[in-house]
Amino acid sequence: MNAGTDIKHWLFLRGLSREQAHWGEFIKRCESELGWYCHAIDLPGFGSEHLRRSPLTISEIRSDIQQRLPSELANNNSTFGIVALSLGGMVALDWLTTSPNNIAKVIFISTSSADCGFFKRLKPSALPATLYALFALSPRKQERAILNMVSNNKSSHAALLEQWCQIRARHPASKRNVIRQLIAASRFYSPSKERLANSRGHFISSRADRMVSYQCSEYLAEKYHWPLWLHNTAGHDLPIDDADYLLASFKQIASCAE
Repeated sequence: MNAGTDIKHWLFLRGLSREQAHWGEFIKRCESELGWYCHAIDLPGFGSEHLRRSPLTISEIRSDIQQRLPSELANNNSTFGIVALSLGGMVALDWLTTSPNNIAKVIFISTSSADCGFFKRLKPSALPATLYALFALSPRKQERAILNMVSNNKSSHAALLEQWCQIRARHPASKRNVIRQLIAASRFYSPSKERLANSRGHFISSRADRMVSYQCSEYLAEKYHWPLWLHNTAGHDLPIDDADYLLASFKQIASCAE
């Protein structure tokens, strides 16, 4: 296993119904401020892949991504890190069970699994907003509902809503694919600690996440004996609410020789 300081290439994976454009300027900041070579790839059914059908299992999503890796990461002799947000974290956990020697380290942000418990994965207070975001007739209303649910930084919402509506117009996300992703997520149980014994990960979450309880990250961190970083005020989408905090955390995490 490579030490953190040797990890030059990082793959970024987004979550439910999101695509790489939703990282905004965050990936560019990781490149300029951390010196990383960053690669983003869309999950099947979203972003550049929006015309395709989303698989019904996390393992199929993972397999699809593995087949579309950029050449810098596809080399079997190379190792790289993964930054995975929410459902992307489930994909990364599954990935570690198939090719752990290629993954130097994973940074999990606001992730969960079925064994965390349903009402921790989706807080009861977030259920009405989730249903509204899924079934509202207007894409703008859907995006506003998602934004209000995943971000606590209201001051940025007006500008972000316009950006997200533009993203949605370029790559429309179908309700069918969102539902299929939800089914895949609902079926995913975290791997046993024995299967990930030789892997390295860090969990980052927020106590103020109004969508998914930080206790999911707490549970997974305890299960695998991996470090946990907790923010106090940010929402589910930490790159939106406190990019500076994440960048400072990434710098420390990447430099850890484990």
